[in-house]
Amino acid sequence: MQNLIDTHFHLDMYKDYNELYTYIDEQKQYTLCMTNSPGIFLSCKRIFKSSKYIKFALGFHPLNMELKKKDFADFLHLLPETNYVGEIGLDFTKKNRIANSQQINYFKKIVEICSKENKLMSVHVRGAEEEALEIIDRYHPKRCILHWYTGNIEYQKKFINLGCYFSVNANMLRNIELINSIPRDKLLIESDGPYSKVNGKKFKPQLLREEYAYIANALDEPEIVKLVYDNFKTILTI
Repeated sequence: MQNLIDTHFHLDMYKDYNELYTYIDEQKQYTLCMTNSPGIFLSCKRIFKSSKYIKFALGFHPLNMELKKKDFADFLHLLPETNYVGEIGLDFTKKNRIANSQQINYFKKIVEICSKENKLMSVHVRGAEEEALEIIDRYHPKRCILHWYTGNIEYQKKFINLGCYFSVNANMLRNIELINSIPRDKLLIESDGPYSKVNGKKFKPQLLREEYAYIANALDEPEIVKLVYDNFKTILTI
């Protein structure tokens, strides 16, 4: 049986994170755990033992207003320690956010370095598709995943042309046209737990197989487990 893969999950946001870590590891569910700051990344690295199936990504979230220039210096210092970066990106839609110009400066520097060092990025883009597109087009990262994409199809096509992958979750199926427009070889699955639900239930790793089944049914893609596994294997080896 092929392993399930969750490309975007926030383990640190759960109170029972130790139990969930053990479950994910025992079930051999490949999981990329996002962090929203360098401090959280460091904490996770200290709390959890090394695992073949659970990897922590170094994050710098655009909606985390506690982040300052000192934190970005810490981010750059920690970057050589991991091949996974996220959650990062641009978000111009929320009232509480890092200033747009500063977001752009941070994101530009992150993409530039990650492109040169071929790190895998999980990118959050809301209301800033044009700006994100310009930066990704400038640096041409080979391993870029757009997480929970909510922009229009026109921008989506442009991101696809730049080689971006897209990670989708059950909540996104409200816009099935957008999901169906993703080339099958660029499709990945995420949970974005705990910020998502599967059939009305708050996501936990125990629901990952149900999430796969739900998405497979909506996309008429019965071999979705193998499809996602192959796509993830490809992006890891680019």
